[in-house]
Amino acid sequence: MNVFVISLGCPKNLTDTEVLMGQLAASGHKIIASEKEADFFIINTCAFLKAARDEVKETIKELKKYKKEIYLAGCYPVWCRRFSVPLKGVAGVIDTIGLHSYQIPRIKATPPWTAYIKISEGCGNKCSYCMIPIIRGKLKIRKTQDILEEAKQLAKKGVKEIIYIAQDTTAHPKLPDILQKTAKIKGIHWIRIMYANPAHITEKLIKIIKLEPKIVKYIDLPLQHISDKILKLMNRAQINGQGIRNLVERLRRKIPGIAIRTSFIVGFPTETEKDFEELFDFVKEMKFERVGCFKFSKEDGTPASKMRGQVPEKIKSYRFQKLMLLQKKVSKELNQNLVGKYLEVLYEGSGLARTPMDAPEIDCSVCLGNANLSPGEFAKIKITNSKSYELTGRLYCT
Repeated sequence: MNVFVISLGCPKNLTDTEVLMGQLAASGHKIIASEKEADFFIINTCAFLKAARDEVKETIKELKKYKKEIYLAGCYPVWCRRFSVPLKGVAGVIDTIGLHSYQIPRIKATPPWTAYIKISEGCGNKCSYCMIPIIRGKLKIRKTQDILEEAKQLAKKGVKEIIYIAQDTTAHPKLPDILQKTAKIKGIHWIRIMYANPAHITEKLIKIIKLEPKIVKYIDLPLQHISDKILKLMNRAQINGQGIRNLVERLRRKIPGIAIRTSFIVGFPTETEKDFEELFDFVKEMKFERVGCFKFSKEDGTPASKMRGQVPEKIKSYRFQKLMLLQKKVSKELNQNLVGKYLEVLYEGSGLARTPMDAPEIDCSVCLGNANLSPGEFAKIKITNSKSYELTGRLYCT
C-alpha cells in the first residue's frame, strides 16, 4: 500500500520517522510524496509544547479532506494517554518511541550528505518545565558499537556530515569515545554535537573537540537561564550562573573560534524584571554566535506548571522580543566580522551553503549565487557581505 508520512517536531523525531519509513518499506509498503495517491497517512508527532500539539491537530484536520485513514506515531498519542485525552479523527496509533539500532531499516529524509544519529532515548535530568521524561521515559543509553556501525553504514551510502543528537547527548558516558572513533570512519568530513547539557561537559570532551579536525568547532549548549534563582527552580542548578560563565569562557579559551548555539526560556515562574535583565546583560556580554529563545509554556504534569508566580503572557512576549532583538544585533555584528575571511562550506544546492558554524535548518546560510558546485560538495569561500542571519560569499580559487 502507498503511505504518505509527515514528520513533525525536531531532528530527534525525524530520526524516528526515518526508522518508521524503513520498517514500512521492509514490510512491503511504498513511501510516496503525494497525498492524493496515498492509501493512508502516518503523522509522527511532537507533544513537547502546546504549540506542537496544536500543530498535530491542524495537520490531522488538513489531511482529513482526503478521506483516508490517519495513523499517529510519536509523542502526541503518549501525551493523550498520560492525560486521558481522547484521540479524535484517527484510525490508530503506531509505537515509535524506543532505542534505534543500525540493524533496523532506515530511509533517510535528510539530504544525502547529512544524517542525524540518535545516541540515547529519554532523559534523566528532570528539568521542572520539561515533558520529555513524562513522554519519553527515563534515560536509555545506546551501545557505542551500535552507534558506530550506523555511522559506518551511512558513510558507505555517501553521508559526509554526522550530527549526534539525543535529549541530552552529553548524558552518554561514551560520547568522547564515540566522537573519536567516528572521526576515523572513511568518508565522514564533519561531525556535529547537538543538545549538550552544560552540566555534563567534561575536559575530555573539550579536548577531543579541540584536537579532532573532523569535529566542527560548534556546540549546541542549551543554557536556559543565568539567574541562580531561576536555574534552581528549573532544577538545573547542577551548574549555577557562575559555573555557566566559567564554562563558556573555558570553551572559548580552549577551542579557539568555537561557535556556541544556545537557547533560553523567558517568563519562567517568578522571573522578575531583575532576573530577566541579568539574562539580557549576559547575552549582551557573551555575544553567542547562535541563540534561540522560548516563552515558558505551562505544561500539565510538570512541577513548573504548579509553581506560584506565573508570568503573564504579555510580559513573556515583551521579554522574548527584547532578547531576540538584542541577539539580532549581536548576530549582525559577528557576521560583519566575518567579511573578508575564508571559510569552508558545505554546498546544499540552490545557491546556498552552510559553514561549520551552522546546523541544518536552524542556523545561518551562505548565499553563493551561481556557484559551480554540486550539492554535497565542500568548498573554500571568501565572505563578501553579511546580514544578521545570512552571509554572502564567492568561491576561493587558488
